[in-house]
Amino acid sequence: MVMALGKIARLENLTKSFGGLKAVEEVDMSLERGSVTGLVGPNGAGKTTLFNLISGFLAPTGGSIYFEGEEITDWPVHKRVKAGITRTFQGSRVFPEISVRENVITGTYSVENKEELEEVGPGENGSGIDWILEVTKLQEYDSYLARNLSYGYKRRLELAIAIATNPKLMLLDEPFSGTNTFDLSELINLVKLLSQEGLTVVLVEHDLGSVAGLADNLVYMDGGRVTIPNG
Repeated sequence: MVMALGKIARLENLTKSFGGLKAVEEVDMSLERGSVTGLVGPNGAGKTTLFNLISGFLAPTGGSIYFEGEEITDWPVHKRVKAGITRTFQGSRVFPEISVRENVITGTYSVENKEELEEVGPGENGSGIDWILEVTKLQEYDSYLARNLSYGYKRRLELAIAIATNPKLMLLDEPFSGTNTFDLSELINLVKLLSQEGLTVVLVEHDLGSVAGLADNLVYMDGGRVTIPNG
């Protein structure tokens, strides 16, 4: 997949206050298309709050958010998902009583051109259901109930659902936490593949070794502020 180069998203003076506490304070940050950015820092630094602002789960107290050159600061979650912004959460969130394939299909509900998602293979947008199951290595489990998957495979399924939304920007909140060595390696390789396909990824992770070996850029966050070591 060939993607246009340049910035896909930009944050300007982004701030979120809860009473007198500034959980996110005047954050300025740009994201390059197809890049992987690691967001690191101590608990309570504001990382998840920043994700919630970008994805629309929280409204900022101040500042602006731009996506593909358009200001989206006031957009609701569903409009951001349709535009190509999706996120995962800490801990696995799947539908346990339906099959793996059915779980992935739920991710297509926000996609307007569902015919593209019925194709075998990535197609033009890289999001055919069978292709998603293949790259997440879930194809042999497609008829399994999600509750019967191991924890590591549930994390894969969560990523598969997110991929099915046909994202351009994916926010991953601790995608590797609680996984064993094998699943960790597989998930890291999956994120690398997605970035090679042109997807922009931002991930929060406490396993600094995994982030350092995967990310094109590292952003350190503490006290609601960010520091970008390489510029």
